[in-house]
Amino acid sequence: MSTSTTLSFDTLTTQALSLPPEQRMELAERLWTSVEGPLEDEALFAEIERREAEIESGAVKTIPYEQAMREIRDSQK
Repeated sequence: MSTSTTLSFDTLTTQALSLPPEQRMELAERLWTSVEGPLEDEALFAEIERREAEIESGAVKTIPYEQAMREIRDSQK
């Protein structure tokens, strides 16, 4: 990738991550469809929506990626 392409990609990524969750989900679906074709697994979408609702309601607490990975590695020792 050229430097200008990388900067554009980084800028686009930053902008995408600043979108509200609903718009990020829509963007993710559109990007996935552009690469792999339509998502047809309704059970998967239902699970994603259920988990999102749990997070938004405060029923579950999220943890940073680094912490999750550390806990996974520690549990495998």
